[in-house]
Amino acid sequence: MTAALALGFDRTTAARFSFLLSIPIITLSGGYKALQLMDQTLVPWTEILLGTALSAVTAYLCIHSFLRLVERVGMMPFVIYRLILGGFLIYLIGS
Repeated sequence: MTAALALGFDRTTAARFSFLLSIPIITLSGGYKALQLMDQTLVPWTEILLGTALSAVTAYLCIHSFLRLVERVGMMPFVIYRLILGGFLIYLIGS
């Protein structure tokens, strides 16, 4: 998102672009794991497919909500959150 903002995209387009970039990685990692499961005999495919579908719906709703929040509030709360989280992680690594 930061790179897209630096290139002149508006907040919503930068967030949307960021989420679109995640689709190939998520799809390929799921496909890779499915290929690994093909070698096993007892795989609960129904449960896996149901979980995948529920995950996709939940992710869509979450992304939709996040994009609406970015339109209303902006990116500053997320910048502050990331700075605090980064400082906390550096503190944990140092101790």
